[in-house]
Amino acid sequence: MTARLLVHLMLVQLLVILFEWAIMIVFGPSLGQGAFGYNMDDLFASQRARDDVIQSIARAPDNSLFIEPTERLRAEQLRTPGLRFAVFQSLNQAPLPGSSAELTAGLQAISSVEAWGMEFKLPEDPPGTRGSLWRWRTPHGPLFIALSGYSFAWTDPIYRLVNDVESLGVRLVPLLVVSGLVAWLVVHRAFAPVRAAVAAAEKIDLDTLGQDLPSEGAPSEIKPLIGSINAALARLDASAARMRRYTASAAHELRTPLAVLDAHIEDPAGPGYKTQLKRDVARMRIIVDQILASARLTEGQAPGDQTVDLVKTARAIVGDCAPLAHKAGRRIELDAAVTSVALRGNRQAIECIIANLVDNALRAEPEGGVVIVQVGPNATMAVIDHGAGVSEEDRTNIFEPFWRKDESTPGAGLGLSITRDLVSRHGGRISIEDTPGGGATFRIAFPEPDAREDRGPPAGARSVATSA
Repeated sequence: MTARLLVHLMLVQLLVILFEWAIMIVFGPSLGQGAFGYNMDDLFASQRARDDVIQSIARAPDNSLFIEPTERLRAEQLRTPGLRFAVFQSLNQAPLPGSSAELTAGLQAISSVEAWGMEFKLPEDPPGTRGSLWRWRTPHGPLFIALSGYSFAWTDPIYRLVNDVESLGVRLVPLLVVSGLVAWLVVHRAFAPVRAAVAAAEKIDLDTLGQDLPSEGAPSEIKPLIGSINAALARLDASAARMRRYTASAAHELRTPLAVLDAHIEDPAGPGYKTQLKRDVARMRIIVDQILASARLTEGQAPGDQTVDLVKTARAIVGDCAPLAHKAGRRIELDAAVTSVALRGNRQAIECIIANLVDNALRAEPEGGVVIVQVGPNATMAVIDHGAGVSEEDRTNIFEPFWRKDESTPGAGLGLSITRDLVSRHGGRISIEDTPGGGATFRIAFPEPDAREDRGPPAGARSVATSA
């Protein structure tokens, strides 16, 4: 990246140089018009004519210099009949043979003047004609080159660009090298925080997803990227934590029913053997369904805008649990004040909510007792048992994962914690009350269908319209 950036910087420098040169080409004559009266002839044609004259200087056998027009210079004289030139080794000496007599005569007046160069106009020249006299380095040593009557050609800008590049090349290459080195040092130092972030990213694995990439000292253009990566890492860390939590949940929740199932298998001759096995399997199925429903809603893999009939769902769960409850010496009844209550949410999650509360109630209900599942209008329901109940001070803690009142009593595991989470994701509320005569009543209030439309599907759920 650093090398590519340096190449871009050097290309920008070259473009800036070319841009400045183009500005001089386009606006140079007009910018100099007021101060010096420069025009296109002065900026371009004079340089080409000067080089043509220099290339025409030759040395005689006696080591003297003279002007022998080259083919190019002769072609220019044909194109510009008013072109005149003269070459002097010194202004107080005679011009080189081959110099224009008219121009030489006009410059006699300045032969005694010590000068390195000047712009002039001869009296007999037509208006707009300009002349120049400058001392130049030539293959034959420093010489004064006088020109007058030169005219602009459309190839002159290209000629000047090539000559300027050649003349500036010796100075331009070291300038680019030095500027490239300085740019490399600056870029290398500026990207030090980025390299530190890269080094930190290389050390991140599944166990260190919560570790942020360092952004201190990073360029302001890079900080938003690092911030976005840190946010993504935080989301990944949260997802990984959820996966670990669900794995632990499954292991913890299944451990107890598996132990009970193992104990029942060891005593096949015991009373109610098959009934106990079925209850154990049903308990494990409820646990697995709860964990899967919560995970799918959390990860957005479950539809959240299904139409669910609360009465129909409760009747189905009561019907499924009735045989096992009867064989265990308990009864379960459905008390529905209405024939149908429509909800918008995830059908599997709502089934898990009811099934878990019914399962807890059946375990708490004394033998011979009745668990009542009530469904009321306005999307409310209650699961009522007549067991030991839940004390006032424990009604908040009972929804915490793995909470238990003391070491001698079994905990609620994750069942009620997940139930509260699923109810909350549907925009509902769950509460605990005392059952008259003893026991616990778990009440749930779901939002009505119109309110669900305003709130949207459960958090994390995806929208797939189906019907229960």
